[in-house]
Amino acid sequence: MRKRAYEIVYGVLEEQEHSDVIFHRITDKMKTLSVQEKRFLKRLSYGAIERAVESDAYIRHFSSLSVRRLAPSVRTVLRMALYEILYMDTVPEAVSCHEAVELLKSVAGERYAGFVNGVLRTMLRQRDEVRLRPWEKLALPKNLYEYFLDRYGKKTTKKLANAFLERQPEVTIHIDSNKISVREYEEHLQSRNLLYDSGYYMGDSFLIRHCDDVRSLPGYDEGWFFVQDESSMLAVLCADIKSGDTVVDVCASPGGKSMHALLRMKGQGLLSYRDISEKKLSRVRENLRRLQYTNARGKVWDGTRTDREWQGRADVVLADVPCSGMGIVGKKPEIKYHALQKVEKLVPLQREICQASLTMLRKGGVFLYSTCTICEKENEENVMWLEEHCGLQRESLDSFLPEELQNKMTAQGMIQMLPGIHKSDGFFVARFRKV
Repeated sequence: MRKRAYEIVYGVLEEQEHSDVIFHRITDKMKTLSVQEKRFLKRLSYGAIERAVESDAYIRHFSSLSVRRLAPSVRTVLRMALYEILYMDTVPEAVSCHEAVELLKSVAGERYAGFVNGVLRTMLRQRDEVRLRPWEKLALPKNLYEYFLDRYGKKTTKKLANAFLERQPEVTIHIDSNKISVREYEEHLQSRNLLYDSGYYMGDSFLIRHCDDVRSLPGYDEGWFFVQDESSMLAVLCADIKSGDTVVDVCASPGGKSMHALLRMKGQGLLSYRDISEKKLSRVRENLRRLQYTNARGKVWDGTRTDREWQGRADVVLADVPCSGMGIVGKKPEIKYHALQKVEKLVPLQREICQASLTMLRKGGVFLYSTCTICEKENEENVMWLEEHCGLQRESLDSFLPEELQNKMTAQGMIQMLPGIHKSDGFFVARFRKV
């Protein structure tokens, strides 16, 4: 398993691949992996990725070479071994050291084996000498730590960072109440002795604990549910989609919001779901086949282009635009290493997509803007820009949200969900009316 974990950690931190893509590529190929092996693989690889800032602090202290000057294979193996030693209590420390050396030999030969063994053995004896700086303790890159500190203060920054590090053992599913009631579905969960909690904010959702494959849950083939985080549900909830509406989901993949919109449309009206490639649309179509909704049409479409065929047709436009993803670092830990650098390029793209999308919205229609980030430039500043340049007027979210989420910000048409403060990923929603 360590060799497979090495592929994930190396691919993400050295070659900027996506953790989920490599993980699923490996597990799809190795069909005989047990549940325990998959869990070990995910914990070791994702843990080493998310704790790399902290691990590098230990490497700097005990290595004669700087982290940057180390061979990529050595960096990767040390990061994995340090995560095992510091955070995986079920693995004896001596075993972690031995396995790290053997792993390095298998991927890079004998050349660096003595060096890695020496660094790890010294660390075991002298780890208490290391004094971590605040961002290293929280496993955040220094620039991201300072960004959060400046915007949210020390207390909230700590809560954010700790929430990112708390790997959630559950998957959230949204019940299609057009097919089965919430109570009936709960009875199916109970009959199988599955561990679950009801949704924190949404009454038609469940958090299934220790779910390794959603296809094994009751009603998967029957289309009784679809996967959607509660924070994402809030976007469609605030759009107030009704039966018979014409809706456009401009960046639809993987399809949670599209399915939620169709659920609220109750088989009436029309949904146009679109994204930039057929590969992305295929994920939405897979959900559509399973849930058996027929009032939806897919379209490969670049969201920055206007669509004359749809000009002024939509009652609601959902624009969940590409973003830096700072709100979902807990699920995709590699995001934190490059998020801030991407913001400057993303903001113009987000505005371009919004402008093109608005041409499809009728006068008086609802425009719903959302991101999975907690970055002010991508959220509040874009909201101000949209009002100033695009003929939009914000509307209060309070009539759509649970009471515990209502505040001054929601009364002004926006909500920012924060990990560690709310029981969800980081997510932003703003509601506008086209005037």
